[in-house]
Parts: sequence; structure tokens; C-alpha cells
Amino acid sequence: MDSITVRQMDLAFPDDIDPVVIEGRPEESCFSIAFSLLLPYLEPYLIRTMKEARPRIRDPRLQEDLARFNAQEGHHFRQHAKFNAVIRSRGFPELAAREAALDADYHRFSREKPLRWNLAYAEGFEAFTTAMARDSFEAGFDGMHPALRDLFAWHLMEEFEHRTVAFDVYEHVVGDYPYRLRVGLYAQWHMLGFCMRTSRYLLESDPTLLERYGGAAGRRRRSWQQLRRLARLLPKVLPTYLPGYTPHAIEMPEGMQALQDRYDALAVRTS
Repeated sequence: MDSITVRQMDLAFPDDIDPVVIEGRPEESCFSIAFSLLLPYLEPYLIRTMKEARPRIRDPRLQEDLARFNAQEGHHFRQHAKFNAVIRSRGFPELAAREAALDADYHRFSREKPLRWNLAYAEGFEAFTTAMARDSFEAGFDGMHPALRDLFAWHLMEEFEHRTVAFDVYEHVVGDYPYRLRVGLYAQWHMLGFCMRTSRYLLESDPTLLERYGGAAGRRRRSWQQLRRLARLLPKVLPTYLPGYTPHAIEMPEGMQALQDRYDALAVRTS
């Protein structure tokens, strides 16, 4: 597989950032914010799960990949937490309760679910983010606030770099396809449910927001654009549900090397 480089980033987010972080697209902006809000709870859960699995892994290369996976994820959620703090400072009083409930879910999973369940959840998330990364690289990040564009482009690039790790750990420790499929689908329902509910809350928190972007007619027009994006994403997600799926078969997208070079140069430290 491609190398997994650990980049320590120190991204900055302006205090006055507009919650419409993708120009002219409030719905996608709120979903992107909701996805960012998810990560400081989900990614520590992934790290806990991989640490629990490590004693069961005998392959030295996979142990090294697991360590790099955890290091990358640790840097991801810390940078998202910085951005999320800026968003919270703009209001949104219900976010604290929503985030606390999500945090409680992930600690309950770690405490009460067996390792194989948590590994299958981790792979369900990683399969989805690999598909999401491929779609994002294909579509580009046009219109996104530059600070958020760096956050997501760097993060998704590294998701692609470590795309095989959760799959390989699951296969090494568990190796049960129907179980992976069942729990992985639950994982995607769980995390996307949080994102959709939270993005709807963000949209509805400002009653003037949609009117500023064309009212009902503008929302219908953007809905068609979102459906076209979904139609592009689904062919990348659906193969992950098949018995023969392996992320090892997914090749580096065009332009990935340029992104790697950019974030190698911007990193405080790489290893």
C-alpha cells in the first residue's frame, strides 16, 4: 500500500468565520460542520479500538500501520476540535447536549461491545470515508472557506493513506464478512444520523438563513445539486458492501501526490 505519513498540523480558523463555509451552499456547509463535530468523539473511539486490538496482531507491518493510523487520527480530531470551538462560539446552544450524547454512545460502545463489534464499526466508518475522500478529490473543494478546505483536504488525504488499516485489522482479528457488513451498516447509519440531525439543527437555528440563499426555490435548486453529488458518491460506497471488497484494490486518485506534497510542507512535523 501507499505510505502512511504522520503530519502534525497547526491549522488556524478565524473567529469570525461564517457558518456558511461553502459559498452559496448552506445545507452542505451545515453538514460539513456536523461531520466535523462528530470527529472529536468518533476518532478517539477508533484509537481506543485499535489499541485494544494491537495485542492480537502478530504481523509487524500491520502493527506499524496501526500505530500510524492512530497517530494520524489523533492529529485529525485535535484540529477539528479547534474549528468546532470557533463554531460553538457563534451560538448554537443545543450543540453541547448533542455532543455529550454522542460521546456517551462511543464510550458505551468501548465499554459494552465486544472488540469484534468495535472493529467492524471502525471499518464501516473507514470504508465510507475512503469513498468520501475519492469523491471529494474528484469534485474538488470549490467554494469552501480556505481554512476549512485545508482541514478537510488534509484529513481526507490521510484517510485515503490509511484506508487499508481498519480493514486489515478486522480481517486479521475477526474475518467474518456478514458480521462486518451488518455492523458496518449500523456504523454508517449511526454517524450519518448524527450528522443529518445536527446539520438540520444548524440550518434551523437561524430563521433568516435560507431566505438569504433564495428561499424555497434556492433550496430546491441546491437539492438537485446534492442529488447529483449523491449519484456520484454511491458507486464508490456500494462496492464496499460486497464480499470481495478490499481497499487494497483502490488506487491513488489523480492529484493525490500534489496534496501530499502540500501538507508535508505545511506540517509542523512529519514522521
